[in-house]
Amino acid sequence: MTARTEIEDMTVRYFNCDAVAAPFGNYSHAVIVPPGASTVHLAGQVGVRVDGSIPHDAGEQTRIIFENMSKVLEQARFTFANIIKMNYFVVDEADLMAIRAVRDSFIQPPYPAASLVLVKALGRSEWRVEIECIAAGVEQPQ
Repeated sequence: MTARTEIEDMTVRYFNCDAVAAPFGNYSHAVIVPPGASTVHLAGQVGVRVDGSIPHDAGEQTRIIFENMSKVLEQARFTFANIIKMNYFVVDEADLMAIRAVRDSFIQPPYPAASLVLVKALGRSEWRVEIECIAAGVEQPQ
């Protein structure tokens, strides 16, 4: 038996599969997380400010969601660059343009895998969008 000399690839890899239709937006078909990576699963975030107020506008709710996600990720020592999967739950299809515009101001390539679900309602009638995500990262050797 010979000694293993190659170093395992310890990077999170984002990719799109040429054998299926291209992504319909800013997301990747799949993300591969290497063994040894740390992950954090964020619960669904809604557009509620710290003081409990909720703006009516879906774009502003989305901005609050991403600001709140940033705070949670930071406390877990992750950033938006570590997000590998996002799930969007949206009440009104008419809000998608505003939601995507805000998302694109926070999320840069390579894009995480993503799902979008149009729903009849969320937990409170004021909520127009809810977003959850998974982030992963590999500590770099020093």
